[in-house]
Amino acid sequence: MAYLRDSASFGTNDMGAPVGPHLGVYRPRPAWHSSPTAIGRRSVCALPRLGLDAFPWILLILLAPVAGEQVKLPGLDKLVWLGSDLAALAFLVLRRDLASTLFGSRPIILAWPALAIASATWSLTPDISAYHGLQLLATIVAGIALRASMGISGLVRIVFLGLLGGQILSVLLGVAAPSLTRGLSGEWSGIYSHKNVLGSLMSLQLLCAACLFLEGWHRLLTAVAFLGALGLLASSHSATALVAGAVGLAPLTAITVWRQGSRITGFCLGIAIALAGVGIMVAATYGADLSTSLLSDLGKDTTLTGRTILWQFGIDQFWREPVLGIGYKAYWESPLTTAAYLHFTTQQKVWFFHNNFIDIAVAFGVVGLVIFTGVVLDTARRVIKHFARSPGYVEAWPILFLSQIGVLICFECPLFVNHGLHQILLAAILPVLRMRERT
Repeated sequence: MAYLRDSASFGTNDMGAPVGPHLGVYRPRPAWHSSPTAIGRRSVCALPRLGLDAFPWILLILLAPVAGEQVKLPGLDKLVWLGSDLAALAFLVLRRDLASTLFGSRPIILAWPALAIASATWSLTPDISAYHGLQLLATIVAGIALRASMGISGLVRIVFLGLLGGQILSVLLGVAAPSLTRGLSGEWSGIYSHKNVLGSLMSLQLLCAACLFLEGWHRLLTAVAFLGALGLLASSHSATALVAGAVGLAPLTAITVWRQGSRITGFCLGIAIALAGVGIMVAATYGADLSTSLLSDLGKDTTLTGRTILWQFGIDQFWREPVLGIGYKAYWESPLTTAAYLHFTTQQKVWFFHNNFIDIAVAFGVVGLVIFTGVVLDTARRVIKHFARSPGYVEAWPILFLSQIGVLICFECPLFVNHGLHQILLAAILPVLRMRERT
């Protein structure tokens, strides 16, 4: 049975396939896609080639997370994001088909920038809230433009190639100037500003390389990239990224088993249920000791490297304005908040609470938490529904990404940021829907 693969939109694709009314390109598949067992036996899947129009996107993935000071190019990241904002604006102005896709898809993710901009009416720093809200809108539009123009298979390969460039440059910089890439404890940051950035990007690269390898796309390259990402992830000493990588890859195991056929799926499901039962019993008996031991093994203390201190500051601020908050980015920019005292206490110039929910609660109160959670759940619903229609390994990548994000939003702040790679990718994993033409 043929299934849908959203691989490149805006009219017909490079193979002449017509755009379907719902999910972009309808691509007939060979007969061996007729069952999970048959799917499991295939080894190579031809993906449409990337054109020159993919190159700017690859550069964005490569350069956007880079710390300009780290590579002796101050302001590089700001310049890259300025280019992304201008490109998003140009798409909206010059490409009416993108505007149709944007609003035809009914992405409630647009509620995020709408809330950020609207918060300027009650924000402690109205100008900053409005300005950063517009940047958030541009980032989301850029993500939707990436998906609409490159499709899901192009998106995964673009992210892979951009991060592969980051891997290579991080290794080269580490060899040429180790003092720039290593901390006092030997942790690597590569070409990025912090070890956690390197770790989170390498855990993301694991997902890209694994999906593309299983899809049969340049397996030697993807295998080497996977091993290299593992090495850099370990070198970063980022426990959060390590857990995020493991959680992100977990659904791929289930998907791979499912594609082998119903008998193997049932057998593995039985084993998983049995192991889960044992795990629950062990956790109930030795829960406290296990949590302490796990934190120790991950190199963390009971404050999670100071995160709980940040969380307490954020929770205290939330209870001062629990309904609507104090505005987007206002806590960190206004002299009326406890941000200065937080910086003094932690001896670090942090600009988020290392927890997306707390950041949202401080900025937008309970209203923001409801909208934030609703958008994440709706995005999960959409990507799972799309995978059910098109059950390929590349199509599974958005599910892996969301699984990984589920960890990161608890210990970092990857979403609802005006300029952030994970934010642009969250918008990009949304399946592209189109408005039906009136007859």
